[in-house]
Amino acid sequence: MQRAVGPGVEPLVSTPLPAREARFVLAPPPPVRALAISAGLVVVGVALLVLTSAYGWPVGVLVLAVVLAVLGVALAVAALVLSRRIRSVVLSTPDAITVEHAGDRRALRWAEVDEVKVIGHRLVLTRKEGEGTVSVLNPRMRANPTFLALMSEVQQRLDADRGYSPL
Repeated sequence: MQRAVGPGVEPLVSTPLPAREARFVLAPPPPVRALAISAGLVVVGVALLVLTSAYGWPVGVLVLAVVLAVLGVALAVAALVLSRRIRSVVLSTPDAITVEHAGDRRALRWAEVDEVKVIGHRLVLTRKEGEGTVSVLNPRMRANPTFLALMSEVQQRLDADRGYSPL
């Protein structure tokens, strides 16, 4: 298609936009409270350990010191592992949505999506054939900007898949 209006006019060519991928990482807030408590337990445990050895306190205090230090380290490890496992990664392509959560990977083509719901802190995509669902956990508040952007992306992808055009 060309417009012949005058010199220097370039032809109009309709080129499709390149397919894009969108990646969303939904991670919980850092476990600051658990790490602070664990640091406090370790400090108290180590302080008791030093005082027990310096002043010759009874063995019961030594045992208590070791238990507090071990509990503090265990709490820190548990907090970091759990916050890592709650993390979800969502990849949206023109053909499908892929959700990775806790080592599990689920993919769903846009044409297979029958219904989308927000239930609590989860975005649930239901298959047309009733073969199960794919859900995305939002570990933060419901108005999380990343989660809201993901919901907007899902809406746009479904509209494009069904042939709806934006207003």
